[in-house]
Amino acid sequence: MSHRLLDRLPAVLRSRRDVLDQRHDWADAAVLAQGAAAAVLVRELAHGPFLWAVGAHDELRGLVPDALRRQGPGLRWATVPRAVPVAPADLAAAGVVPSTLWDRLSCDVPPGVQPGEDGVVLLDVHRDAAAIAACLDVANPTTHARPGAPDDAAWWGVRDPAGGRLLGVIGVAVRGGTDVPSMHLHGLGVVPDARGRRLGTALAAVATRRALEGGAPWVSLGMYADNAPARRVYGALGFRVDVENAGYGPPGAARP
Repeated sequence: MSHRLLDRLPAVLRSRRDVLDQRHDWADAAVLAQGAAAAVLVRELAHGPFLWAVGAHDELRGLVPDALRRQGPGLRWATVPRAVPVAPADLAAAGVVPSTLWDRLSCDVPPGVQPGEDGVVLLDVHRDAAAIAACLDVANPTTHARPGAPDDAAWWGVRDPAGGRLLGVIGVAVRGGTDVPSMHLHGLGVVPDARGRRLGTALAAVATRRALEGGAPWVSLGMYADNAPARRVYGALGFRVDVENAGYGPPGAARP
């Protein structure tokens, strides 16, 4: 299954980190359009089709409008590089509007040790599941990340020394990678009364380092483009932008 998608894409796309990370989930996707260095894919899910445009921006400028019109109304979500403009009429043909701006970042070098790492502990995904969820409900209520997902690799946390309450958490999920899986950070959150102590930086540093030391070829993450504090944190840890995306969904949808 891992090669189903790669074999149908232009050769230049097959080594991209975002493509390799998603090759299992998108293994059965249909290729709506492609050029020498770009492709537009669509994947059918229970709650609607997802469209993904990936590759050379100049080619996608010609491929995306036609793909949206061919797909037609009912599209659940479209991810397109931000450098590729999409006309309102083409979006309307698929029933979507501009929704989000987000970046994918990755890192392949273990970050340096950060202040506060001595308080970061590996959590038990079963025993600590309720505590992790309670922390996320306060610290990062909009995240889809929750313990117990099929792709869970690890959850890390920082506890309040006074009572053991989780002050912050971060999850690590398995992605496609190369010969060995890569890892993806998600669900980073610190409760409001513990912010300003760089706990998020410590959590991200430990999770990234341990994943890379464990053999992951890289660690990835996604973040909203306007999240300047997160960008500073991840940039200081060695993360670099792989692709700047725009998300398009039905009117009123803030995310997939």
